[in-house]
Amino acid sequence: MDTRKNYWFLVFILISFSCSKEREDITQFAPTSKEVYPTDTILQGVKIKKAMIIIAHDDDMSAMSGTISKLNKEGWEINVLSFHKDTKRDKAQKTACRTILDSVIFFDLNYSQWRLDLNERKQEELYLPIQKEKHSVIFNQKIVEAELIKKINNFNPSVVFTLDNKIGAYGHPEHVFISQLVLDLAQSKQISISYIYQSVYTPHMTESIMLRHSKRMIEWGFKGDSWEIAKKTYKVKGMPKPTTQIYITSEANEKMKYLTSYNERERKTIGFYIPAFEEYSANEYFKVFDREFFNRIKIN
Repeated sequence: MDTRKNYWFLVFILISFSCSKEREDITQFAPTSKEVYPTDTILQGVKIKKAMIIIAHDDDMSAMSGTISKLNKEGWEINVLSFHKDTKRDKAQKTACRTILDSVIFFDLNYSQWRLDLNERKQEELYLPIQKEKHSVIFNQKIVEAELIKKINNFNPSVVFTLDNKIGAYGHPEHVFISQLVLDLAQSKQISISYIYQSVYTPHMTESIMLRHSKRMIEWGFKGDSWEIAKKTYKVKGMPKPTTQIYITSEANEKMKYLTSYNERERKTIGFYIPAFEEYSANEYFKVFDREFFNRIKIN
């Protein structure tokens, strides 16, 4: 075989191999046929269409981004509030959000101002679950609370979106801290809102996705027990069960554009709880994951 023929033979083999590589089966992580919840009608009736997403980290709104895009198209004014990361990540967050909401704003705080245990823990330990009783020791609640009250009341939303306050999606203490603080402020009337929509997964989605993550961590040489530790630490069985669902297939392209707009490092993190999203087209992926789920809390 001459050099030219050998070259094209190798190209053919490489193409054949790449085409034959199977994508991860995402249907195993989808809601089961029994996991159907009441479709939300509350948001349609809200008179003042202003919503605020309050999260600890730039990518924490990924699982609710279809709903946010849908509301934005329906005329809602939407702001997202999160903590600063670094210049590159803050810029990536603004880029990702620009087509699905109105404004990205940040807490006027540095990490060391509100997280008080930075000198006591290694960087890779900061995400580990911490009992709620100890949150007052590791977080500067007063200054975060003051920032929240100021930012929320300045915008004056009717609805706030957060992660759940029980386990913070997968156990990150900063998720739990922020979501719990928002709920406490709302219930004590220090912020005036009508509803909190906590982004959650169905029980099957939660367990199957966390099992996938645990297996991967073991393959990479880690223990893979972080989910079980999180449940034990927060004394829960998992996320709160959904009380409502919102269909988001109409937002497939917008949601995929949002997810893929992040930098590579953040996309890898997102891929841990939105499995294999980069292996599929928007229409394929959100035909399987056609709904977003929430634990809706009415604030009396």
